[in-house]
Amino acid sequence: MSRNGPHSRAHWERGRTPLPSPAVLQSVQSMSLSVSPAQTAAWRKQIFEQLSKRSKREMDNFRHYEQAIEQSVWVKKGPMQWWRDWKPHKWIDVHFALEQFSGAEGDKDGILFIYYNYNEEKKYLHAFINEVTILVPVLNDSKHTFAIYTPERIKQRWPIRLAAATELEMYDWLALLSVCCCDSRGIHGPPSKQAIWSITCKGDIFVSEPSSALEAMPYPTPCDQMFWRQVGGHLRLVDCNSLGIVWGIGYDHTAWVYSGGYGGGFFQGLASSTDNIYTQTDVKSIHIYENQRWNPVTGYTNRGLPTDRYMWSDASGYHECTRAGTKPPSPQWTWVSDWAVDYSVSGGTDREGWQYAADFPASYHGFKTIKDFVRRRRWARKCKLTTTGPWQEIPPIPLSDVTILPCAVHSSMDPVPLWAISDKGDVLCRLGVTPLTPAGTSWLHVGTDQPFKSISVGAASQVWGIARDGSAFYRGSVSAQSSAGDCWYHIPSPAKQKLKQVSVGKTSVYTVDENGNLWYRLGVTPSYPQGSSWEHISNNVRKVSVGPLDQVWIIADKVQGSHSLSCGTVCHRLGVQPMEPKGQSWDYGIGGGWDHITVRGNSMEPPHIRLPSMTDPSLAAPHTPLPARST
Repeated sequence: MSRNGPHSRAHWERGRTPLPSPAVLQSVQSMSLSVSPAQTAAWRKQIFEQLSKRSKREMDNFRHYEQAIEQSVWVKKGPMQWWRDWKPHKWIDVHFALEQFSGAEGDKDGILFIYYNYNEEKKYLHAFINEVTILVPVLNDSKHTFAIYTPERIKQRWPIRLAAATELEMYDWLALLSVCCCDSRGIHGPPSKQAIWSITCKGDIFVSEPSSALEAMPYPTPCDQMFWRQVGGHLRLVDCNSLGIVWGIGYDHTAWVYSGGYGGGFFQGLASSTDNIYTQTDVKSIHIYENQRWNPVTGYTNRGLPTDRYMWSDASGYHECTRAGTKPPSPQWTWVSDWAVDYSVSGGTDREGWQYAADFPASYHGFKTIKDFVRRRRWARKCKLTTTGPWQEIPPIPLSDVTILPCAVHSSMDPVPLWAISDKGDVLCRLGVTPLTPAGTSWLHVGTDQPFKSISVGAASQVWGIARDGSAFYRGSVSAQSSAGDCWYHIPSPAKQKLKQVSVGKTSVYTVDENGNLWYRLGVTPSYPQGSSWEHISNNVRKVSVGPLDQVWIIADKVQGSHSLSCGTVCHRLGVQPMEPKGQSWDYGIGGGWDHITVRGNSMEPPHIRLPSMTDPSLAAPHTPLPARST
């Protein structure tokens, strides 16, 4: 990304090296924002100078672009608003242009341009399409916005934010840019069986195709360079395995199975398959809080202290949220109910739905004591979304969690272990799941002493679960012959912590507690699969996913970028290997705004490196490490 603006220009050293074509001159001159030929020539000279600094090898690979540009160039342009990179940040009117060109062998690439005024001067930003790592819709009730990330922007936690005039125009741009990004990387059709799936906090679904170097030692592919593309549909969580079986759960607890298609949603034409696309709906509740303070004369009242939170607010109290002023999350959602008091709040409520505390914010309880001077109650209203995507509904039991055996089985006819938890906390085992029948046939109920909230099945049918009271359990005697096992073994939680999620890989077991701590289970062996104790790995963790290679990925909060702090960031554990399953450090990827990830389909073994022997005459270059055959 380069900027000819108030800051110094950053030079990019990765990616391919297409040259801008003369067609941009014509497109720029046709815009209402006039740009002189001298300015355009100067800008092109700057871009060419940047490209010239890349290595000779890279330039040699793309010498055919000059001829290709003359043969095939097209430009789409239009007015936009851009969230300015420098302070004071604000939306400014810009012209946005995409130039795409084809190589001699049909390969495509392109450049994005943003033209703007700064201190009465014409300026621009540009980005190469093959540098774009993800396009994220950021719909809200005021603007139709989307974000463009590159590796450098991911490090900064500061994407390019653009706003279109209408929702339709925003989706047209997103679909076009997504196709261009996939064309430049040669990615087409449905996700592979090895794909990594993730979901944003808004329910948008993204996939990334892993390379064999993603889990390589000691230099894996940085996860800020991973390319993510959107898949139609709307989910709260998803799980998969390396046979291509993918299940998801919506916000309304409906279970969905992946149909094998791609596209849907706002993707049309070549960006979407014509079959295996189905209508998908989702319903979720919007919550606001009514807050009151005790007055010795009138009792509890909606007149607080000057320092109090808003009397109608969100959960934090920092943002005012009234029943009349609160809207659905985006124009895609419509209200399907009225506001009602929500009694299903952690900590309990009294008969009118109130929770009491000594002050804001504090620990709330469902009964009044003499020391309670404030109270709150939660109101809920349901909204509904209707979209399309490659998902088929699995009725009739609503689910809250699902897990699929991450390791491959021998035959496409062999049943694949799949466990789930109903929205009421019942543990279920799905029968008849195979690559040919990924939806399975029926449910088998597995008895428990209390409701569960998280479940995970790992290699050798290790099944771990987390109960709603925060305790862990291991399911004994699960096998191909006894798919449901025979009994639960209670596993003590880490001291003074309540667990909320578990993930089991090939040999590793990780859990996350309600305070955001990540724990690794020590002492897990085939003869003693329950393990011996917990070891703390990290904090500020929202969710964890352990894959079939024991790779560890998380959704982390409070990740610091050079521009801002982000919550909900995809992170990869580095240094994980058989002798060091806990790894060493974190690598930071896309975020914030992410809520879920699963790497349980990626069984792609990294290339193994063996050091050459000085006495081995078969090695012609003894100082060069040679890749050994993957096991």
